[in-house]
Amino acid sequence: MYQLLIVDDETSVVDSLAMTVQWKDYGIEEVHCAYSAQEALHIAAKYSIDIMITDIQMPEMSGLELIEVMQHYSRKIRCIILSGHDEFEYAKKALAFQTQDYLLKPVDYNELINSVKKAIHNVEEEWKEVISFQRIKQTLEANLPLMRSQLLNDLLKNKIIRHEVLDERLALVGVPFRFDDPYMMMVVRMEEDFSGYDLQSLSLLEYAVTNIADEVFQKLFTLWHCVTEQGYLVFLIKGNQSDDLHLVDSFAVKLQNHVQKFLKGSLSICLSNIAKFPDDLQNLYLAAINAINRNIGNNKSFFLTINEKSEQPQSSIVKKLYAPPALSTLLDSGSWDEAIAKIDELLIVGSSADEQSYDLSQDQLFTVLLYLSSSFTICFQPNGSSLYDQMGPEFDLLLRKKGHLSRQRIYDWASKIIIALKAKTSTQMENAQQQVATKVRTFIHEHLSEGISLQIIADHVGLHPVYLSKIYKTVMNETIGDYIYHFRMERAVHLLRNTDLKISEISDQLGFQATPHFIKIFKEHFGKTPQDYRNR
Repeated sequence: MYQLLIVDDETSVVDSLAMTVQWKDYGIEEVHCAYSAQEALHIAAKYSIDIMITDIQMPEMSGLELIEVMQHYSRKIRCIILSGHDEFEYAKKALAFQTQDYLLKPVDYNELINSVKKAIHNVEEEWKEVISFQRIKQTLEANLPLMRSQLLNDLLKNKIIRHEVLDERLALVGVPFRFDDPYMMMVVRMEEDFSGYDLQSLSLLEYAVTNIADEVFQKLFTLWHCVTEQGYLVFLIKGNQSDDLHLVDSFAVKLQNHVQKFLKGSLSICLSNIAKFPDDLQNLYLAAINAINRNIGNNKSFFLTINEKSEQPQSSIVKKLYAPPALSTLLDSGSWDEAIAKIDELLIVGSSADEQSYDLSQDQLFTVLLYLSSSFTICFQPNGSSLYDQMGPEFDLLLRKKGHLSRQRIYDWASKIIIALKAKTSTQMENAQQQVATKVRTFIHEHLSEGISLQIIADHVGLHPVYLSKIYKTVMNETIGDYIYHFRMERAVHLLRNTDLKISEISDQLGFQATPHFIKIFKEHFGKTPQDYRNR
């Protein structure tokens, strides 16, 4: 439904137009009346006006001037001019403001109605165009770079994507990588030459580097790139011919040279071995940044290839931090023993017979501490205490006495936090399960006569029937079916002893669909029929 604004300094004209025509018959929900241009602007500021009918000659502001201002409120507003002057200059100016129609006074109501109907049609067509497939397609194309980058980031984080879903997403964003395609990974770090730029300028430089890479590699290779959360540029490289990947290293060096020449900055580059898409994406990425981090400070710009055998054992700590499953995932799922094992793996490194034992550096221990603390904060529940307090006094000591960090201190603190989380979660779970069991029994008591099933009860409490059955049995040490059965028998005895209800009426109150079925169940339970029980 649309809103119409009628503007004229002649009160009789406005009132006549507003009241004579049954505007609702033509899709106009509300008609607003203004007796000056200023009043019209005040109304437009409060309401979403779709169509405006205005006189052309008014004091203070002409109709054409009013149209120009109104278009600032909405470029989709349709304007119809009423004028007592059949002059070419007026019509020419009206056309310049994209006026819907130029009508002469006295008003021909049929002509005015047709003009309003045409305006409504034009507005509808414009909105259809806005939501048309072509507009959606244009929006999708505009966002393709971001979508491609996000998909690659997801894969680098080892997010599990089913094959058919990944194929669909690759096709949607126009990435020509398919399963088992040979590829190489190139991880790029922008070095200290670029450190003087602010974040916005750095983003532009990252964009410039990717453009240079596309230019350098485009003849022989297909590139797919993203910027990771850690700030690295990651390129997946696929050869257009089967043996092109063996030439990647020479093109990577060209990229370094071009960036040095045109952007006056240095790049550190690490190349992986050839792999098959999408295998080993996360492992190759982590190995690459480990290799780069080991060489920070040695050179301003260097070129590396991943060599698993030469990797220093200390670098494996980064791999283990982010290797799935994440600690926060284990804590959230209540896998307490696995969480302890994960921390043990992070801190007790090099303990096996075939692995060289070594000490973690202070920075590496501090990295582990921050990783653990961030994982714990995700699991903390609001309880009136700050996150800092929930970390415990040991955490404050570990932060202030960084030089005294040790594996054992971190392990003891983390274990204590996990034990506390486990106890709190266990209590909360027990309380929640007890509430569910109580809710189930209350529902049974109140709805017994309606005929109850496990599915009906599950729908009431909002849980899957299988999960509900498991919870109830854990709490009450019996099944829901057992409770319904015993409650029915207890209720039957009560009604037989204390009321004069017929056997059929008692059967109905207990939710049995047929009286003979009730009699049969009762006899199997008590060894006699309901009537015999009552007589006794």
